[in-house]
Amino acid sequence: DGSVIAVVQPEMFNKENAQYLYQQLGCKTAVGMPFKDIATVDSIFMKTVPPSTNTDARTAIRRLIEVSVGVVVPAEELEKDPLPNAVALMSLKDAIAKNGELPAGAIRLAVELDGSEDDETIAKVKDLNPVFCLLKPREDLSHLHASRRVFEIFKSNDIDRAVIHHFLTDTDDSNELALQLGTQIGSLLTDGNGDGVMVEQIGKPNFSVDFVRQSSFGLLQGARMRNTKTEFVSCPSCGRTLFDLQETTANIQAATGHLPGVTIAVMGCIVNGPGEMADADFGYVGTLPGKVDLYYGKEVVRKSIPNDMAVDALIDLIKEYGMWKDKEEEESTQEEAVAAA
Repeated sequence: DGSVIAVVQPEMFNKENAQYLYQQLGCKTAVGMPFKDIATVDSIFMKTVPPSTNTDARTAIRRLIEVSVGVVVPAEELEKDPLPNAVALMSLKDAIAKNGELPAGAIRLAVELDGSEDDETIAKVKDLNPVFCLLKPREDLSHLHASRRVFEIFKSNDIDRAVIHHFLTDTDDSNELALQLGTQIGSLLTDGNGDGVMVEQIGKPNFSVDFVRQSSFGLLQGARMRNTKTEFVSCPSCGRTLFDLQETTANIQAATGHLPGVTIAVMGCIVNGPGEMADADFGYVGTLPGKVDLYYGKEVVRKSIPNDMAVDALIDLIKEYGMWKDKEEEESTQEEAVAAA
């Protein structure tokens, strides 16, 4: 599975903000306590930490650690003010110089590479045995070529360590962010080079922690590394399309978007639809004006359903094949578990 690390600021853990931050990180909450969900970040990264005198902030961080969300902090910050059970981040060169010695309170080491290290230096990652490596190529290097070189050295030295791409951006355009992630990081992930992503916004943040988290998980799903939501396949639309493809797809996404591991195809007509949706679990295909056929795999199982009834019929079909999970039930089950505890 791919991993997502969220960059957060220390002030986000203030008493009045902590509950909101838990939600931004993808946690479910019950009676004020966070719980990991399918799209909760795996770790958070802070350049600095709240002082140990800020007991509310430290308690909020501890609650994340207790539900197995890692907390990554530069080693020099932990040396100033230790944070129990943190992951200490060092540059590879510093980690080698210190022989991987951790600051007080830290439980694991993470190392950061910038792609300029020589082959011998990179090979020493194997001896350090970090929990993961952050890869952030220097600005004067080709991001793609520097990254590929690091992975080649890892491979030739049998270094089996998770590598998280540390991606920096200053864009304020959500489409541009998606394009940057897809071209610079997605191209590496789809080739099997890397195990996750950490997106850091330069300067004043333009996007919320939640938006960056969802974009990161979307990248991993697009790279076929980790499914956290329903996968949708849609035709591009043409003159043969028998319904409003964009509106219908949006309605289907709203009703069924919470089913990770399920693939739904939305096809405007019967001409190319069955071929384009061959790998989908369920298909929604226009066949006659105002009518839709529903597929399970490659088999038609419901015919000539009126458009205004088709989304509900699709939900019933998903339930029939045991692939439906109700969002409200998930939340109530978790709250009942907390109450019982």
